[in-house]
Amino acid sequence: MKKIIHCCELMDLFLEDQRVPILYLAKYREYNIPLLYKNKVTALQGIMYCPWCNKKLPERLRDKWFEILEKEYNLDDPRREEQEKLIPEEFETDEWWKKRGL
Repeated sequence: MKKIIHCCELMDLFLEDQRVPILYLAKYREYNIPLLYKNKVTALQGIMYCPWCNKKLPERLRDKWFEILEKEYNLDDPRREEQEKLIPEEFETDEWWKKRGL
């Protein structure tokens, strides 16, 4: 039996299927539906409940990501090129929030 990674088997299955427009961004622990214009992603619509099992999805950590980078690493705008280079590697994956028990 395969271990369920997300909220249900269907979410796991469809996140791997390129034909299904749903994204999981591990570093922010957030689920999104990409909004397209001329076949390019122009925005992301966050979802808070699984479309298949209706379970509430875990809290999104995007704001916490920025907050911790500022508090622990003094990066007040990690989107700026000079600060982007200083972001620890753990913050590019889910490692940072798992390590902190979030």
